Amino acid sequence: MAASYFTFNKVTRDHANHQHQTIVPLITLLNSELVRPLQVSYYMANDYFITDLAQQNVLQEEKVAGYLANIKGKYNLLAFLALERHNFMLDSDGKQLSLTEDEAEWYRRLKDQSLDYYADIGNSDNPHLYFDAKIKNDAGEFLGFAGVAVDLDYFAQRFSIYKNKYGVELFVADQNNDITLSSDITMKTHSHHRRDEITNLTEFEWFNAYQAKNNSEQISQLVDTQDAKFMVSKLPLPELSWDMYIVAPPHYLQTSYWRLVASKVVILLLVALSLYIAFERILRVFKTNVVQNSETDFLTQLPNRSYINWKIEDIRRDYDSVSVVVADIDKFKNINDKYGHLVGDDVLKSVAGKLVEALRKVDIVSRWGGEEFLMVLPETSCEQAKEITERIRKTIESATINVSSSSEDFFVTVSFGIAQGTLQKESLNDIIQKADQALYLAKTNGRNQVVTYDKKHDKASDKNSNKAANKKSDKAANKKSDKSNQLTAG
Repeated sequence: MAASYFTFNKVTRDHANHQHQTIVPLITLLNSELVRPLQVSYYMANDYFITDLAQQNVLQEEKVAGYLANIKGKYNLLAFLALERHNFMLDSDGKQLSLTEDEAEWYRRLKDQSLDYYADIGNSDNPHLYFDAKIKNDAGEFLGFAGVAVDLDYFAQRFSIYKNKYGVELFVADQNNDITLSSDITMKTHSHHRRDEITNLTEFEWFNAYQAKNNSEQISQLVDTQDAKFMVSKLPLPELSWDMYIVAPPHYLQTSYWRLVASKVVILLLVALSLYIAFERILRVFKTNVVQNSETDFLTQLPNRSYINWKIEDIRRDYDSVSVVVADIDKFKNINDKYGHLVGDDVLKSVAGKLVEALRKVDIVSRWGGEEFLMVLPETSCEQAKEITERIRKTIESATINVSSSSEDFFVTVSFGIAQGTLQKESLNDIIQKADQALYLAKTNGRNQVVTYDKKHDKASDKNSNKAANKKSDKAANKKSDKSNQLTAG
């Protein structure tokens, strides 16, 4: 980007400052107004908190509303969720809809398409550009849509700055050449999803002339219409499968900048190259941010399972060995059944806080799923890990959990399994499986204890599995025998 810019700066000399003032806002516009909302919707769709909510049999509307309000406050965007199981859509302004064909035409249309994210015009009362991302569970099953939206009036205002300052029109169109955004007055309509009043680029004489004259090797073309000449430049937006068209006014109305572009196509190509390189870098940053931002558990604010998978390469590079601790809250289902899910959430947050307080900055603690937590302790022996974990166990069992709806208090306990390994020789999943075997023994031996992995645990685990299988087989045989006796008696 820097090399292209300075080359361009040298060629244009007196126009350099004007060029810079034009290009930089355009890059900013692409990033902040198109890429950023797409990034936020992708982050929401991959949030474990949302996938968990979407699969619950009873929808917790207060949690959904709180989550959407948080997204709106953080990013200044209208946020929404549409959940398949609950036939329900809610946005951060409190608007609710059922997902019927009449109320949510877009839902069925986008659900049946193959892509995982879309940009679409919606809301007949006050049209917005919606960035929709499909929510899926670990098995790839469709759960609904999450996303954000931007008022089209806002886009019209931003685009009009270009039109007034640089004397150009901006058109953004989808793969069918239907205009999605524009600095022209055709942009905002009051038709539901604009399906009744779509404006297609083929309605413009300059576009038809550009299509007839354009070839794949040239980004820009000087085209003739019946009334005037136009310089038309096309910039692809691959993440949305859209294209942006920059249309210069007739020659006699152009500024010095656009007269220079018309006379020196090479310069415009350099600008296009600079934009392409900048957009590629924006996409790389965007993908990195998606990974980092989408891997925080909404309830406990701890990293989730995806974060551990993303972070493991850094740990493998920086440390020779790790101890892994798998923690599981004892009888957590009983807590939910007796006190309710809100109290259960408080327990999860309390335990998460105790884990974080006890660990070093280099250690990682994450919510592994449900009532399970995972701790990764670099350069820590099994003995050291057990000492740390035992301290945590005692802290948790002595902490009082208050029930706000009554005067009753209770205590919780946690079981822990520990395993140590060398990441150069074995995978993190292998070490976690060993820690899981140790946790299993902690559970079967009475809970509320810390067990470190030993090779004999493999045999013990196999033995327990065989016992369970034999028990199941005997039970099935007895059931069959009883049924046979009943038939004989009959």
